[in-house]
Amino acid sequence: MLPRRFKGGEGRNRPALSETPRRAKLPKLAVSSAGMFILGLLSALDGVWGFNIYAEHPTVYRGPDGSYFGYSVDFYQASSDSNTINVLVGAPKANTSQPGIVEAGAVYYCPWPGLPDSCRQIPFDNSNNRMIKVNGTREPLEFKSHQWFGASVRTHKGKVVACAPLYHWRTVKLSGEKDPVGTCYVAVQNFSAYAEYSPCRTNDPDPEGQGFCQAGFSVDFTKVKSTAVSPPAQFSKCQVMTAGIAEILNGYSLKAVLRRVPGEKHTRAAEDTHDDSYLGYSVAVGEFTGDSEQELIAGVPRGAQNFGYVRKSYHIEFTVEYTQAPSFSVLQMASYFGYSVAVTDLNGDGTDDVLVGAPLYMEREMESKPREVGRVYLYLQTAPLTFTKPVALTGTLVFGRFGTAIAPLGDINQDGYNDVAVGCPFGGEERGGRVLIFNGNRDVSTQGLTLSQELRAARTPRGGLPGFGFTLRGGQDLDNNQYPDLIVGAFGSGEVSVYRSRAVVSVEAEMILTPRILNPDDRQYLRAELQLDWLKGTRGSVKRVSFLDTQQPQRTGILTLGHNRPRACRRYTIYLKDDEFRDKLTPISLALNYSLAPPSHGQDLPPVLNHYSSTFLQEHAYILLDCGDDNVCIPDLQLSATMDRSELVIGDDNLVLLTITAANRGEGAYETELHTLIPPEADYIGVNRLCFTGNRPKLNCEYKMVNESRMVVCDLGNPMVAGTEVSCDTQNSNKDNSDSNPVSLNLSIVAVAQLNLRGVSHPSQVVLPFPRWEPKEKPVKEDDVGPQVTHIYELHNSGPSSIQQAELQVGWPAHFRDENLLYAMEIQTDGLISCRTNTSLNPLGLQISSLQDTPELLGFLRNTSAPHQRHKRVCDVCFRSASLSAVVKVRSRLWARTFLQRHNDPYILNSTVSFMVTTMPYRLQPSALPQHTTSMGTLVLWGTPDVSFAVPLWVIILAILLGLLVLAMLTLAMWKCGFFDRARPPADDNVSDQEQLTSDHTGDA
Repeated sequence: MLPRRFKGGEGRNRPALSETPRRAKLPKLAVSSAGMFILGLLSALDGVWGFNIYAEHPTVYRGPDGSYFGYSVDFYQASSDSNTINVLVGAPKANTSQPGIVEAGAVYYCPWPGLPDSCRQIPFDNSNNRMIKVNGTREPLEFKSHQWFGASVRTHKGKVVACAPLYHWRTVKLSGEKDPVGTCYVAVQNFSAYAEYSPCRTNDPDPEGQGFCQAGFSVDFTKVKSTAVSPPAQFSKCQVMTAGIAEILNGYSLKAVLRRVPGEKHTRAAEDTHDDSYLGYSVAVGEFTGDSEQELIAGVPRGAQNFGYVRKSYHIEFTVEYTQAPSFSVLQMASYFGYSVAVTDLNGDGTDDVLVGAPLYMEREMESKPREVGRVYLYLQTAPLTFTKPVALTGTLVFGRFGTAIAPLGDINQDGYNDVAVGCPFGGEERGGRVLIFNGNRDVSTQGLTLSQELRAARTPRGGLPGFGFTLRGGQDLDNNQYPDLIVGAFGSGEVSVYRSRAVVSVEAEMILTPRILNPDDRQYLRAELQLDWLKGTRGSVKRVSFLDTQQPQRTGILTLGHNRPRACRRYTIYLKDDEFRDKLTPISLALNYSLAPPSHGQDLPPVLNHYSSTFLQEHAYILLDCGDDNVCIPDLQLSATMDRSELVIGDDNLVLLTITAANRGEGAYETELHTLIPPEADYIGVNRLCFTGNRPKLNCEYKMVNESRMVVCDLGNPMVAGTEVSCDTQNSNKDNSDSNPVSLNLSIVAVAQLNLRGVSHPSQVVLPFPRWEPKEKPVKEDDVGPQVTHIYELHNSGPSSIQQAELQVGWPAHFRDENLLYAMEIQTDGLISCRTNTSLNPLGLQISSLQDTPELLGFLRNTSAPHQRHKRVCDVCFRSASLSAVVKVRSRLWARTFLQRHNDPYILNSTVSFMVTTMPYRLQPSALPQHTTSMGTLVLWGTPDVSFAVPLWVIILAILLGLLVLAMLTLAMWKCGFFDRARPPADDNVSDQEQLTSDHTGDA
């Protein structure tokens, strides 16, 4: 059986061009059939996917389903005198009219132009199998069923060769063994004469013979001697055979089954070590020795231990044997290097270059994940038998089998360099297949081939793989428009597509401006071929010039060119607008963009502009500036700035006034602007508009967002003339020295917090002893201990910065030796605060009384936040903003028994309190954090002195009685002396006073 690899056999064999490449002269704006150009701002041409192969409406031929119609293709010209070229298509699994033969395969003749179903079979062979008598029984001598006739088809100057590589021959008559020797048929004189050529049919049953020759696996013609090269895939012994067309036809007879053709040549059988290397898997002919005689190259995809190589043999007579060293090779095993070969001149140096396909090449982006993308290697001939290192064309579609087919196209765009098509039959969407067109150029060795177009199947059939691009053939001009066309086979869908090449128009355009420098004061006009201030259009700015007649900045026109009018010229007048624009420095860019006019009705193959020629032309005009003879302004912008403060305090208002001075010491500065970048931490308030320059009373400033940055932009003049000074980073649009010196102002950021600590004792003093009160030996309630003493501490943040955490420590006079002093009952806080202590509160578990704070105590408290505690009494405080306070209140009982044991001795019970700021909520911490310590005390006093005796009651009563007796005796003595009988002397005005008083009372009544 034929190996599975055979499915890529045909379509890989691409002959060289049939004639010497032509170097076409580029037309200068001159066309005949399509000579209309649209000038103006038009959309650009399509990308590399739409050059001059007309992909919109190919001619499509269809064959029988399952026949593999399109497995091989070629152009057919009945004679060199005929101007008609048609298409031949091989269908190796098609059924024919041969009696008793199943899927013999066929070659179809498809007229061009033609309908999809217009193809007809060519009757190369209408007979059944030849028969032979063995022991009186007629048995087949050959086996034509499933022979894959049409797997390879080649034509040249009216001659056609079609082969059936799986044709089987009965090598041993008695046992009936058969081998795939392969056979080919030659047709001439417009298919009026046929001859069979099967060089491997023999009576030799030896396994070392040519039993598995598969002649016709690949086939090609020489271009000089019209000699058919029918190199079989001699998988066993690796040979290539040749025979002349005339010799095959002369003396041909159906009865001459084992005929040897005169002049037949073949390479010597290779050594056993070369078995199954597949010499002849692909073949092509070219000239590589400089003697004008063509040589043969053959692909050996499984040679060199499956690395593959391509063998070239000098002269068609094979004077150099196959056993010579390999000609071309690469270093990737199983890439099937040599699967396809082609010969053409791609760099225009007059020598044939070689292309070799390796469709199973793997690209290794990562060692563990190779990608099978395929590759084509290009070897450029620099001298006889000398080639450059390969230039690689690597596929991009995984499992697309890029390089399965390689077809020289001739010069399809008439640029003087031949082009080539490469098939990728299983790439693209749904693996429908792609064909890639590469254009040759002079610098192929350094720049590689240029991908200009990608073709894809017109439709993707459901089920199966169409294999579009499995077979390619080019280099012939079907429609006689001087541009070669392309045939693409898709055997999986049974279709063949014929693509025509469109005429390529190369245009030389010129734009002339008069004058080039415009004076805004003179109101000059500008004459141009076509005008467009196109740079301003792309920026969305105001366009500075317009056409005089239309008042518009763009224009579209049509120029009709032809052989009688190869050159056309248009003149337009444009004018410079009034001061509607600010930009006076940027050149006025006038652009010409041209394209071909839409095709006229009925024009089925419209021309296309040269893809490699620019369709865009640009010239510049300039505005006259007051900048000297060279019309180039070079300003000298100087900038300085100061601030009214050197640091900012976090939390404060921090008003900052910037004083900026900008001056121009050089020539005029156009579109001059002052840019002040405001940091994101600052808020913009405004600009002092009393700033002035020599000619401008005030500034025009605008606050804006630029790339998410806040900026104040002030207009300093257009132009900012020399000698101007602004006392308020400047920027202008001049090309030279356009920026001033940048000035950066730095402010120190500091955190400052002023904390105040104060405390109070309630009551401030305690007087002992208490009347009618005695301390209990075993107190139960807190009242049994002594009077209540409360110490209150307040920590207040006066700001302006915040405090993240502060520590407040209270030292409490709880004990003296083993005696209690101030017995702490509880700690109360006001605000978000929590405290802790290293000793337990109220360790005796005394009952708590519900005492209320006095009004004086309540008035001391403020709005507070939270402290925490450490050591004896430690609290952590957090001031998240300024003007907050934290209050801690320690309520206790004076342990009276301790003091009553020490009569008449005064005491002061001091508590010490301190704070220390540990952190502030800023990345910038002050060098020294605030801290302070203070103390407050409670006085313990005695009400009476300590005496050792008491006054008896009878003494008190006796003293009272004696006092009363002394008083009575004193009163009696004064009475005896007449003290109580004294009279006042009379006064004269008593009566009048009385009367006056009486009179007053009467009046009031």
